[in-house]
Amino acid sequence: MCRREQAWRPLYDGCMDATEHEHRSEELRRLVEEQTALRRVATLVAEGTGEIDLIAAVTSEVAQLFEAQTANTMRWEGDTIRVIGDWYEEETQTGYTGRVFTFGGDTITARIVNSATPARIDSLEDLGTDFARERWSELGIHASIGAPIIVDGSVWGVITTSRTSPDDPFPLGAEHRLGDFAALVAQAIANADAHRQLAALAEEQAALRRIATLVAAGRPQPEVLEAVTREAGQLFGAQAVNLVKWEGVPDEVVVVAGWSDGTEPVVPPGASYHPDPGTATLTVLETGLPARTDESSPELGERHVIAAPVIVNARLLGALTALRPGGEAFPVGSETRLRSFSDLAAQSIANEQAHEEMRASRARIVRAADQAREKLERNLHDGAQQRLVAVSISLRLALSKLGEAPEDVRALLAGAAEELTQAMDELRELARGIHPSILTERGLGPAITVLASRAPIDVAVENELEERPAAAHRSRRVLRRVGVAHERRQVRRGLTGGRPRVSPRGHRLRRGRGRRHRRRRCRPRLWPPGPRRPRRGARRPPWRREPDVPRNEGVGRDSAL
Repeated sequence: MCRREQAWRPLYDGCMDATEHEHRSEELRRLVEEQTALRRVATLVAEGTGEIDLIAAVTSEVAQLFEAQTANTMRWEGDTIRVIGDWYEEETQTGYTGRVFTFGGDTITARIVNSATPARIDSLEDLGTDFARERWSELGIHASIGAPIIVDGSVWGVITTSRTSPDDPFPLGAEHRLGDFAALVAQAIANADAHRQLAALAEEQAALRRIATLVAAGRPQPEVLEAVTREAGQLFGAQAVNLVKWEGVPDEVVVVAGWSDGTEPVVPPGASYHPDPGTATLTVLETGLPARTDESSPELGERHVIAAPVIVNARLLGALTALRPGGEAFPVGSETRLRSFSDLAAQSIANEQAHEEMRASRARIVRAADQAREKLERNLHDGAQQRLVAVSISLRLALSKLGEAPEDVRALLAGAAEELTQAMDELRELARGIHPSILTERGLGPAITVLASRAPIDVAVENELEERPAAAHRSRRVLRRVGVAHERRQVRRGLTGGRPRVSPRGHRLRRGRGRRHRRRRCRPRLWPPGPRRPRRGARRPPWRREPDVPRNEGVGRDSAL
């Protein structure tokens, strides 16, 4: 190295140190500004600032930080992309907020959405399609950087910032620094979505609670169905809500109840319309599963429909449908949420049907009681009452002939006594069909004892009950008492002889090996003790036969009930 170069070396090193120091200072200043901007945005996110205000603040911070002339935040919606916030250096320039652009080509937004990573375009020559070049020429852009807004693992939108001066690209790595702001926007959007979902859930539960209160209170079915359609329509933002059913006509449904938001008349109950086959309404009526489709009908026109089944007692009764104008789709999952409202409508219909069946059952019980009362009155009028009238006439005739013809009076009194005896017998026969008070008050044993005391022959009562049967067995006690009364009538009429033995438990009793054994439970009946009776139809040997004895003379074997 020559002496001249050695002389200039310290000066050169000093200039290099100054340049490097200036560059480091610039980087430090940029880093401080970036962190300050991020902190301001993060503060807004933490404070729960509204989505619109937050996006406006982010676009302003991004444009000023990267020394750009414009910045935009856009929502990707599949085939389109919508501007939801923008900022321009020139305040007089008209913004694009709310404008919808066609998605596609080789634009900055298409690159970001397709790759889900930050991207940059430094000049018009970097664009690969005419569509993208025409879009840039329309907007007056010469360089742009952008980053995706990723919410729940998928691309929600894009944030971009652009320069309008030629040959003025962004610094290297600027698009990745922009990704930090996009992440804050994504967090704010996720928080806002969570708050909206929570508010929607609270509103949905409040609506369901109001309807469930009406159902539990047993309100009339039209009132409950009107509340179901109204609450569902207001919750889902529907134009109309209808409860429909199918009555056998192909591709035709009948409206049971309806609601409208006022933009069109309510479809009256009983009216019918004809949705296209395969659409949501008919699909629900065919499958019993919630569905959503675009639907058209001659009566209602083009609509977007969600539908849920109305199932009553495991039977598909109809469908609850919510309608919007064509092209205005319901949020994803709305048809499943609508099922909660259709279930409440089904419960109201089931309650109404149960009430109708109960009222019909009560009417049948009242008719049966009236018929039994009329039958009892007719039996009394045609039987015992006529005999008592005859007795009264006979007694009056006897009184009139008391001094003239005593023999005739005696005959009349004998006839009156016979008529009175027959009338009493008929009254007893009628009374046996009525539940006696002693059976309820004291039980089966005392009731059978009273019956036995009324028999014309001696009856032995054997009470094996240790305690009074429970209320659940009262019907059995009634049947056994009726059986005892029947056997007593048989004895009284001479159809069986001997001295009956009565057991309130209703067991057949037999003798064997010196002791008494129980056999299977059966209905009360007479069963003679002693040797086993032959099978029905079998003839007894001559040496086992017994002489014929008139049974009405009270002679015969003992019997037991």
